[in-house]
Amino acid sequence: MWNTIATSDVLNEFTPAEQAALQGIQGATTELAAVLGRVVAKMRSQIKAGGNQLDMTGPTIPDGLQEEAVAIARWRWLNSFPAMTALKTKERKDAYEQASAMMKEISSNEPNRPRTELPAIADTTTAPVDGIQVASKQRRQADARKLRGLV
Repeated sequence: MWNTIATSDVLNEFTPAEQAALQGIQGATTELAAVLGRVVAKMRSQIKAGGNQLDMTGPTIPDGLQEEAVAIARWRWLNSFPAMTALKTKERKDAYEQASAMMKEISSNEPNRPRTELPAIADTTTAPVDGIQVASKQRRQADARKLRGLV
């Protein structure tokens, strides 16, 4: 299934003390919503670029990628607070890096790339593929004389 991810999904990954500290920062929850919106938009773009179908219902992502969305949003949100170094743990950074690597794989054009869940109602807009055009498939050969311009 494809569902919307909420800021509460990201906040639930913090301890109650960490939540209180983060919510005590002026504008923090507004910033989280903005970060999460950008993360979801980028993830949808990467899903489409990889040849997967998108859900038509809005800013949704596959349930199978919810953890990746939370990891990426959490890390980006924490990085918007330079003074919150204690919350930027190695585990959170590793989760962000793994999630980013997964999304890079999903967006690749490799034949064995990970696929996402099919949406209930698919967006039928096609994604661009193979942006590089080759003028000729003819094999080209050059020797030292050709490279020096002698031929």
